[in-house]
Amino acid sequence: MPIPHPVVFAEIYNRFYDPLVFFARKFLFDPLVAEDIVTELFLKFWQKQEQFNSPIAVKTFLYISTRNACINHNQKFRKQARAKAELRILTDELEESILQTITRSELLRDIYSSVESLPTQCRKIILLSYLGGLTNQQIARHLQLSVHTVKNQKVRGIMLVRGKVFQES
Repeated sequence: MPIPHPVVFAEIYNRFYDPLVFFARKFLFDPLVAEDIVTELFLKFWQKQEQFNSPIAVKTFLYISTRNACINHNQKFRKQARAKAELRILTDELEESILQTITRSELLRDIYSSVESLPTQCRKIILLSYLGGLTNQQIARHLQLSVHTVKNQKVRGIMLVRGKVFQES
């Protein structure tokens, strides 16, 4: 196995580095990435230079490898950009969901607090209706009231709760 010759390597490096960077920049947005790719490519070439037996083989290897490395970089960059965008969407949705949950929790707290402060009869009717799921007729029978009184107390309770909840907001 022949040992790589530094003088030959330096000649190839000096001859091809700038054209390869220019070539890589046609595929990439970032000129520094183009320089990094070409530099890494020359490290690979240094390790494999004994495998090349002609200047055409060297030139072909350098240009094809540069093109492939740029394509790979762009694919990896696009994949990372998609993953970041998806993560951003998920994070936004999660934050929105958390904010909605917080808002809902605080609103329910205010509603329950307002219901608790209602007059006794009105509070009983609201709780039996909305938490108990009873109809106006069932509430009227249970509390021995008229259906009309139950309806009036429900309307009154709802208006009082709305007034307290939205007044505090």
